[in-house]
Amino acid sequence: MILPLIAALAAAASAGLPAGSRYVSLGSSYAAGPGVGTPDPASGACGRSMSNYARQVAARRHLRLVDAACSGATTANILDHGQHGFPAQIAAVTSDTRLVTVLIGGNDIDYVGNLRGLTCRDTGGVNCHVRDAGDVEASLAVLPASLDRVIAAVRQRAPAARIVLVGYLPAISASGPGNCAAVPLTPDDAARMRGVAIRLAQAIGGAAKRYSVGVVRSTLVGERHDACAAQPLVAGFHPAAYPGWATPVPYHPNQSGMDAIAAALDKVLG
Repeated sequence: MILPLIAALAAAASAGLPAGSRYVSLGSSYAAGPGVGTPDPASGACGRSMSNYARQVAARRHLRLVDAACSGATTANILDHGQHGFPAQIAAVTSDTRLVTVLIGGNDIDYVGNLRGLTCRDTGGVNCHVRDAGDVEASLAVLPASLDRVIAAVRQRAPAARIVLVGYLPAISASGPGNCAAVPLTPDDAARMRGVAIRLAQAIGGAAKRYSVGVVRSTLVGERHDACAAQPLVAGFHPAAYPGWATPVPYHPNQSGMDAIAAALDKVLG
């Protein structure tokens, strides 16, 4: 009886989000927005931007946002243990929550970490950390189950909440060599990381389908706007620094990227 009730409540939640509804944003740096716009001083090392997609959508729809996203987060940081003095992100999801967005999974497989490490190696750097392809494959194999646990935990804590998964904007183009001055990888490494990004997007899309929740398909949002494009939504390896941030953040959404995801999320919400 409990599962049908939860499903009914979730269906009712999709009907609308009245002004003042509680909205919780969960996720990693692609949700937090480090290096973009103005930093939220209360977020500390989590690096939340005042103009990330969650804050834009909350402001536009007059929602009560709890931004729990944190740079470097994995699915374990959502469910089991927090970071930088903050609790596990799932603690922000309460029974009165009406919208939860989740952008997670990249750090479980070292997606950006390997982008940086391979670029470091391909440009002649030293002490470059590159995770072994076999380890990445093993992490990709268990990622669907980890995403399932996150969605199940959100549903248990907030049965009436609408859940939307958000994918990762692509740094590598969907076709062609994939490398350029902004993405100084070898063609082979660019192809390798393109393949990982595709698998990551498939894992997120698959989880959304299994649980019948919304999804922002960021690979479509970022099509022809990769880091090598004329109008990129993702910064390259040597991005310009934003005032207020200690360092630039390579291979992460720029402000245009955050704006594009906010618009796509708005469209999914209807």
